[in-house]
Amino acid sequence: MSLARNLAAVLLLAVLPATQAAAADPFVTVSPTADGSTGLAWWLLDMNSRPKGTTVAGITLAQINAALGAGEPRWCAADVLTPASFTSPDPAVRAEIAQSVTGPAGSIFSATTRMTGVPLTAVVGNYLACDGGVAPFVLLVQPAATGATLVYVRGYFGWTPFIAVRADANRLIVSSCLECDHAEILTYRAGRFSWRSENP
Repeated sequence: MSLARNLAAVLLLAVLPATQAAAADPFVTVSPTADGSTGLAWWLLDMNSRPKGTTVAGITLAQINAALGAGEPRWCAADVLTPASFTSPDPAVRAEIAQSVTGPAGSIFSATTRMTGVPLTAVVGNYLACDGGVAPFVLLVQPAATGATLVYVRGYFGWTPFIAVRADANRLIVSSCLECDHAEILTYRAGRFSWRSENP
């Protein structure tokens, strides 16, 4: 009997980490319009984001907070967006989300680039500021067998929880909407990252 109990405890401990890791998704709830109208694209609807994670792409919140500027809000939680991160109580909105969260080259929430001359992974997600409020972010890491290195991070306080990223040659294109004309473009020259807005 005691052996059976021990085996059950071992199995429970083995399953717990996987369950906790999967619990973050979905963490963004998209609300349908109050009158049930369907004129707005889902990424323009009201969203409630509740990130709870303590690491982003292998980088701890302590490492991220150490890299932020003096005036930037500290992070108390953060999660990377994936195609499973969004849900809605409205089946029509859920169907629209499912159709648009992947692009021709894969997820619209991550990209690979060699903008600094070495392979980098860019991810986007949402963070919870320690002083309140949730905002999207973009974070670049350099993967390695010994662990990821944080290369760059930027929060977008004032944006909605939706954010997408894609690589275009040696540029990263970040946007808060799909099928729209606005984009924030990140480039790297002479050892410095710089942003510019583009409205094609």
